[in-house]
Amino acid sequence: MDSNSGTELEAVIVFADGRIDRQLQYPEFEAVMDGFVPMQEFAGCRAQAVYVRINAHLRITTCVFFYVDFDPKGLIVKRWNVPFQQLANAASRGPDLGAGPIALACYSQCPIAWQKNNLWDPIMEPGRNSFVLMKKAVANNTLGLIFPEPDPEPEGLNTGGMATELAASELKAALEREYAQAMRTRLAHTLKEQRLHINTVRSRMNLKIDELKRDHQERIAEYQQALETQSQNISRLENDNTQLQQQLAMQESRLNGLREYYQHKLNSAQLDEASQVRELEAEFDKRLETALNEAREELQERLDMREIELYYRQQQEAAVREELELLRTEHENLLEQGATQIMTPLQKAGISFVVFAPGVGQTTLPAASVAEYVANPEAYIAKLCGLTEHHYRLWLDHSKSPYCTANNSDGEECGVGVTRVPQPSDFHDGESNRCAEHRSIKSTLSLQRG
Repeated sequence: MDSNSGTELEAVIVFADGRIDRQLQYPEFEAVMDGFVPMQEFAGCRAQAVYVRINAHLRITTCVFFYVDFDPKGLIVKRWNVPFQQLANAASRGPDLGAGPIALACYSQCPIAWQKNNLWDPIMEPGRNSFVLMKKAVANNTLGLIFPEPDPEPEGLNTGGMATELAASELKAALEREYAQAMRTRLAHTLKEQRLHINTVRSRMNLKIDELKRDHQERIAEYQQALETQSQNISRLENDNTQLQQQLAMQESRLNGLREYYQHKLNSAQLDEASQVRELEAEFDKRLETALNEAREELQERLDMREIELYYRQQQEAAVREELELLRTEHENLLEQGATQIMTPLQKAGISFVVFAPGVGQTTLPAASVAEYVANPEAYIAKLCGLTEHHYRLWLDHSKSPYCTANNSDGEECGVGVTRVPQPSDFHDGESNRCAEHRSIKSTLSLQRG
C-alpha cells in the first residue's frame, strides 16, 4: 500500500449565485481569516463557502458548507467564528464523490446543533449540483495542489503465485461476494444521497413558508393598523358631528331668545304707535329670517360635509375589511399549498403519515388532508367517525372522565362514575353519561310527559 495514500490537503471553495466563484488553498484562506488579504467582491455580504479535504487522487473526502460574513472593507468580521474543521471531524456520511462516501456537514446534517444557522444546504438540482461542480473543479486541479511523491513499492514481490493457487470455484465465489458487497454499498450511498436531497428540499420549503408567513403577517398588521386608523377617524367625525348638532341647538336657543326679546319689545310698545310697531315687526321678521337662513345654511353645509366624509370613511373601512379577509384566505391557501408541496414528494417517496386519535386509533393521514387535520384535528376525526364535532367532543369528555353529568337537586353535577363507552358511534348524550338513578328519573319524566 502506498505510504502517502492517507495524505489530504485542505481548501476552501466560495460560491456565488449557485456557481463556483473562487477557489483558495487553505493557507490562502487563513490569510483572509487573519485580515491580511481582503475579498473586495464580497464586501458587506454573506458568502457561501465550502471547506473541502482532497486526497492524492484529486477526490473530495470531506465537505463542510458554511457561511462567511464580510465587513464593508472585504475582511471577515471579527465576531465570525465557525469551527469548520471540528464540524468536518464530526460530520456524518454523505454522497460518494469518487473516494467513497464523503464526510458531510450542512444545514440539514449538522453535527453541532448550535452551529446549524451558520451552515447552508448544497444545491442538488440538475445543472447546478454543488457536488458535481466541486468534483469537476477539484479533478481539474485548478487549485494547483501538489501532493508528496508516493514511496516506491518494494520490488520482487510475486503476487501471481497466490492467484494461480486459488481454485476457479473459490475465485468465482470471492468475485460474487465482492460484487454483492459493491451493489449493497452503492444502494446505501444512493439512499443516503436521496435522503440528503429530501432534507435539503424540505429545509428550503420550510424557509420559503416561513418567509411567506412573515410577509403575510406584516401585511395583515399593516391593514389592521390602517383599519384602526380609519376607525379612529370615524369616531372623530362622529364626535365633530355631535358638536355641530350641539352648536345648532345653541343657535336655535339664541334665536328663540331674540324672538322673545323682540316680541316683548313689541308688546311693550304703545298702541298708538302702530306704524312704528309695524316697522319694528317688519325689521324683526327680516333680521330674524336672515339670521335663521344664514345659520341654517352654514350648519347644513357643515353637516353635509361631515356626512360625506363619514360616508367615504365607511366605504374605505368596508374596502379594507374585504381586502383583509382576502389576505386571510390567501394566507390559508398559501399554507395549504406549501404543506402540499412538502408532503406530496414525501408521499411519493413512500413515506406515510400516521396519527393516533381517540375513537379511531391509529389511522393513515393522506397528504391532501394534512392541512385540514392540522387546522382542526377534532373536526377531522369526527368526520372520520361519521359524527358531528359537538357529538365527538361530548364522547371525548366522557372517555376521559366517565361520570354522570346530570345536575342533582342542589344544581351541582352528580359525579357518579359510569361505564365508559369505547366507541364514539355508541355514545348517546343524556344516556351514556348518566348513572342508573338519573337515567331512571329521565325515563319517569318522559312517561309522565307522555
